[in-house]
Amino acid sequence: MSEQATVAQLLKQAIQAAREKRREEARDLLLQVIERDQWNEHAWLWLSGVVDDPRDMQVALANALTINPTNEAARKGLESLRRRHGNLLNAEEEPPPPPSEEPLAVSAGDLEEELPPGATGATIRCYKCDAEIYDVAYRCWSCNAIVHCCENCVRKRETECKEEQGIRGPAAAVAHNECPWWNPEKVASG
Repeated sequence: MSEQATVAQLLKQAIQAAREKRREEARDLLLQVIERDQWNEHAWLWLSGVVDDPRDMQVALANALTINPTNEAARKGLESLRRRHGNLLNAEEEPPPPPSEEPLAVSAGDLEEELPPGATGATIRCYKCDAEIYDVAYRCWSCNAIVHCCENCVRKRETECKEEQGIRGPAAAVAHNECPWWNPEKVASG
């Protein structure tokens, strides 16, 4: 049985347990899913409904929003929790803002700005969906994942640069950052 099939099966079992009000079992299964696939948006969303602590709920919803900033259910849930309990997240746990609905106005001066650290205009692969993207893009055209993040860096397993930048936890590893050591693996041309 493949690892992906196992994750999908665990998620299905967790959702069933949550629907049947077996919260502890659902929580344990969802944590197993997240341990195997920390980018599983649905697992984070469901986890927010089976944990007891409001901070844990907010962290789970923030992680779902970091993975998919357009997830309205997660955004509304987080806003509701913040109204009831205040904001319990640390700055590095904050999800990105929702994507703007307004068209971007670009002037000639904007085009002359510096590239993000490490960006050269090279073609790289998205860590999440494996689509070919440019390292200067903010988001992947295919799955909407953040491009300039730890998961798209050849140093993603190193801790020194993350500590220096204050990057902690799975949500922070997929959040946009300006790390000067960011170095994506380039797609071979040819």
